[in-house]
Amino acid sequence: MSSFSGEFLKRSVVDINGDLFGHLVDIVIEPRSGEIAEILVEVTSEIDLSKLPWPSEGSVCHVPAQEISQIGSRIVLRR
Repeated sequence: MSSFSGEFLKRSVVDINGDLFGHLVDIVIEPRSGEIAEILVEVTSEIDLSKLPWPSEGSVCHVPAQEISQIGSRIVLRR
């Protein structure tokens, strides 16, 4: 993992309303383009993963890059 992506790990991931969705645990990069393909988020225990539109493994949800609205001190999702 590069130091750049390491700076983002454990950042808060929030929904469009600013409610905590979880914390970033990994970033998946598309090798050919170098763009973010998806982020892996450890979702808060209050959220029912079975109701989410994205695949999950354990408490980690695979959120496609298209669902990211903003990346800064926290990561904001489009929904």
